[in-house]
Amino acid sequence: MDSTIRRFWQTPRKTAARWWILQIHFYAGVIAGLLWTVVGVTGSAIVFVPELRRLEVPGWTRVQPGGPALPIETLVERYHRERPTERMHSIYFDFKPDWAWNFRTIAANGDRIHSFVDPYRGKLLGSVDYNHSALQWVYDLHSELQNQKPGLKANAWFAFALVAASTSGLLLWWRGRHYWKLGFEYRVQASWKRQIWDLHNLGGFCFYLPLLLLSLSGAYYAFEPVYASIAAALTRGPAEIAPPKATQPGAVRRSLDEIQQNALSALPGSAPSMIVFPAKRGDAFTLRLRLPSDPHRIGMNWVYVDPSTARVLRVDTFDQQPLGVKIIRLITPLHYGTIGGLATRILWVATGLMPGILFVTSLLMWWNRVLSKKWRRRASAPTAVQEEASLPIARGGD
Repeated sequence: MDSTIRRFWQTPRKTAARWWILQIHFYAGVIAGLLWTVVGVTGSAIVFVPELRRLEVPGWTRVQPGGPALPIETLVERYHRERPTERMHSIYFDFKPDWAWNFRTIAANGDRIHSFVDPYRGKLLGSVDYNHSALQWVYDLHSELQNQKPGLKANAWFAFALVAASTSGLLLWWRGRHYWKLGFEYRVQASWKRQIWDLHNLGGFCFYLPLLLLSLSGAYYAFEPVYASIAAALTRGPAEIAPPKATQPGAVRRSLDEIQQNALSALPGSAPSMIVFPAKRGDAFTLRLRLPSDPHRIGMNWVYVDPSTARVLRVDTFDQQPLGVKIIRLITPLHYGTIGGLATRILWVATGLMPGILFVTSLLMWWNRVLSKKWRRRASAPTAVQEEASLPIARGGD
């Protein structure tokens, strides 16, 4: 084994291992390349899902600031008067004074409704049923191939295949200890065939780590317990901490404004990002808060509040969590590019487009190196009629 590794390090093209690596890379790409392209393109789109949500409902997300916002309790009461059959799921606070608040509810038939409310006047501006929206269709295609749980599992296995194809491609990129710098060349004066090869070679290398992160983080949603177990084993500590329960299940809840104010007091300097309502009897309110130092757009801090007493049950700031919990909680913002600001989002858009670029360039390389040669040989090969016509004409008596 040591000699094989040494030979691959020195002259990889002369080793048998490289042939096997090439087969893994080629067949994984041919079989799964089209699906990777679809998932990558849709993923690039939903990186900007907050902005796309506003484009999907033009005129509903902008408001004219007019003094302090109305009490949250008042806004919720007015909303329920207009839409009494819906159950409140959460309230999302956009971070600019001229943006509407997003009330997220569950309809009687189970559909997810996003409504935009003017917090200064208490007016419902408009609603979108996300079970039937174009943006949700794109999101479902990206995450589960429009096939719910089976699609989610299949997507995860294709993500693992992308890891194998990317890693094998990185090994193919290696040209040996003395020639590795050639892997960074892009010959702008070369023929288009050579430039296609350079684009595939250089693009695969430069985007290896981003593709690896996106693939592994994307597969998490189909195997959440497995990922949690791995994180716990690697860190030798917990990877998940259950939220606290309400002290008086079923009791009348306190005012939403009191609940939010107590949460903000428990984490000084924070701003509200989201209030998540109890999903079932015995659950607490969960408030997502953002600190100025947070790299995440909506913050990485959770505060749990008792519904019946408005007492803070627990504060989970990100920097105080066990390492395993940090790893699991970072997966979603890492996958969707919501950490690091605009630069990360732009990088993630480019990374999402890269599988399609690599797939198309690989098909062109296959055509140039293999298929076109077979086609030319077949086109130039004489047919049976041509062969018969080329025979000498037999003469009588010969």
